[in-house]
Amino acid sequence: MTNVPTQVIFDFVCKPVGGELAVSEETTDSRWVAKDKVLDFITHPAIRTRYQTYLEFNGVVNYIDYVTNPEFIIKNQTGISK
Repeated sequence: MTNVPTQVIFDFVCKPVGGELAVSEETTDSRWVAKDKVLDFITHPAIRTRYQTYLEFNGVVNYIDYVTNPEFIIKNQTGISK
């Protein structure tokens, strides 16, 4: 049996309510980007797919099952509505 590292990632659509952007031990840059320019900063296919899903958010919970090694492949993608 092959040991495959697995991650469960939850992404949320949010609105800022205050505070200031800052970097941390986990980030090297922080900035506001216009919604129509976000994908210009993302080249990794898995992250780009996740952000594209955010940008197309229509109130439906999206589930995407994918692998990234040896290449990015979406295995399953579905929307779950109320």
